[in-house]
Amino acid sequence: MKKCTLHGHTQLFTSQSLRLMELLRRHDSHCFHHSVQSTSYFIDFCLYYHFHSLLKPRILQSVLLHDIGNLLVTKEILHKNGPLTLSEKKELEQHPELGLELLSDYPEIEIEPSLILHHHENRDGTGYPDRMHSDQLPFAVKVLGLIDSYTAMTMERPYRPKRSDQSAVDEIIQNQYVDASCTSLFVAYMEKRLKGKRILLHYLDYVPSQK
Repeated sequence: MKKCTLHGHTQLFTSQSLRLMELLRRHDSHCFHHSVQSTSYFIDFCLYYHFHSLLKPRILQSVLLHDIGNLLVTKEILHKNGPLTLSEKKELEQHPELGLELLSDYPEIEIEPSLILHHHENRDGTGYPDRMHSDQLPFAVKVLGLIDSYTAMTMERPYRPKRSDQSAVDEIIQNQYVDASCTSLFVAYMEKRLKGKRILLHYLDYVPSQK
């Protein structure tokens, strides 16, 4: 079998979390890579701004597992090469609640529930699942929501081509998914990144190991 490592930072994640991520990789590799890239950006963003309080293991574990509910969404929906029907979209939008329900079976995995449940909420209350406004959300959730949107837009999917880094940043500026102050921090960080500042961490590497 293969073992999951994160460039020397495996101590931040429990073995159960890494096993769940392996299951996600087998279920939907796009979602897996998106989750890991989001974690990498989240860590890099927090280090860049010295937000060390957001680098607690329970927070990073929640960021890594924020889309784990997609394990309970059918592959037919996740891999569909075209627009989703209303019922399919409704099923997909249940993944935050499904993720929190799934993780309740793993009490040894310490998480921040709001990161799992609310990373798709929007500034104006048009997100899901609880139609919350951004002023109701913790700062870490807003950061994850922005990073989640950015990494989703810049990855190739079966139903659409990926967007350029700058195009994704422009979309975030235009739509203001969360409040202006958080958006400004993210945009300033990305401007540095786009000028050549390399990300500190990349994908979870899968390396062969015998067990």
